Amino acid sequence: MLLMASIFALTLTASYLYLFKNPFKDYLQLQQKLDLLKEEIHTGIPLSKQIESSEASVLSLKKKLYGENPQLPVNQKMASVIGQLDTISAGHHVNLIAIQPGEVTQLFLFQELPFNIEITGSYFSLFNWLYQVEKDLGPIVVKEFDISPESTTVNLNMKLTLASYQFAKWDSP
Repeated sequence: MLLMASIFALTLTASYLYLFKNPFKDYLQLQQKLDLLKEEIHTGIPLSKQIESSEASVLSLKKKLYGENPQLPVNQKMASVIGQLDTISAGHHVNLIAIQPGEVTQLFLFQELPFNIEITGSYFSLFNWLYQVEKDLGPIVVKEFDISPESTTVNLNMKLTLASYQFAKWDSP
């Protein structure tokens, strides 16, 4: 009885592996393609446009992760950030008083590039400036800040430390 059950189980397993496995896999792939085509008909957006949209969103996410110039060496990255800060300051009517790059440190997979910055402007100009800096300079963090009113005008004086991050280069053994 046990021998008959074993032979029957082996016969079922062999028939599945040799006769049904590949056609069943092909059926599932065709079913998936059919679902995609039905989705295309339902939405009216061609599959090629959906792929282009997905690729655009991947590029956008990479830009958020790596920033504008991810492959620059540290010295060039610092110069690029300073130039962009100057451009953003001019666009938002913020006076950029001082920028001092700090010591580059390694944090696990990243290099941290700190910048000590002093700016003056109205509250809304400073807010818009900070929003634009975070948007344009990629992965950047405000580590410290101090806001105080200027004694002679209605403007505010802001001292802050921004830290820009980029992936550290690994030396392969």
